[in-house]
Amino acid sequence: MRIDHASLIGTFEQKREQVRKFNLMDDDFFTMVMQDKGAFEVMLRILTGREDLHVKEVRTQYAMRNLVGHSVILDGYAEDEEHKAYNVEIQIKDSGYHEKRVRYYQSNIDLMLLKRSAKYEDLPDLYLIFITSFDLFHEGQNHYEIKRMLDGYQREIPNGIHELYFNTAVKDHTRVSDLMQYFKNSSSDNTEFGRLSDRVKYYKETEEGVSHMCDAVKNYGDERAENSRKHEKAKNVIQVITALMKNTKCTLEEALGMTDYTMEDYQNSIDLLGKS
Repeated sequence: MRIDHASLIGTFEQKREQVRKFNLMDDDFFTMVMQDKGAFEVMLRILTGREDLHVKEVRTQYAMRNLVGHSVILDGYAEDEEHKAYNVEIQIKDSGYHEKRVRYYQSNIDLMLLKRSAKYEDLPDLYLIFITSFDLFHEGQNHYEIKRMLDGYQREIPNGIHELYFNTAVKDHTRVSDLMQYFKNSSSDNTEFGRLSDRVKYYKETEEGVSHMCDAVKNYGDERAENSRKHEKAKNVIQVITALMKNTKCTLEEALGMTDYTMEDYQNSIDLLGKS
């Protein structure tokens, strides 16, 4: 869910009442809370079952540029002290093709990680964690893991990929389920999740935290609006030039000569739309 900054204008008490409605399934709130390594670490320890996990680096809303295809923006990305990598994605709407989205994200992350390594065997383990508001596989489970198996032999072929799916729709009273319900409501009264609970309370209850949250929502909104404006302009450039070339049977250079657009404008528009 995108949070509307217009609702976050007023006195501290008024803004706090609005921020209290946010939860960790909201993009902007998740982004702010999970910038904290300790909060991210609490989440990963519960979801992976690895209590010895120590987060070294965290990035939220991490843009990965792809010069030959669609670029991606990761909701949350982290690396631990053992050089394992983690991508956490939040999904509210059941828009389909989620598994292929995970596949594409994996390929982009692997390309980034391989730049740091000379050999394929040096690729670190990668945890792909997908958190949804619905039961993606409709099996009545709170979480699922997809493994790579040798057909007919019940033999797992490990390639370092851990594909994990969690949801807030199914309650089974496990620790993971409790965390998913916390993602769904994110009450500042809930102190069960240590540093994660602390950061939620900070952004929901303190004057400084509420102020930072409101500023961040405005900045994210302004950035999305600017990106939308740039995309609309780029689409218009492509549409105008394409229509001229089609209708007049002219070359690209000739079409550009009929407009105020330059070759640089055209190429920048192609590049921008290719990265979206």
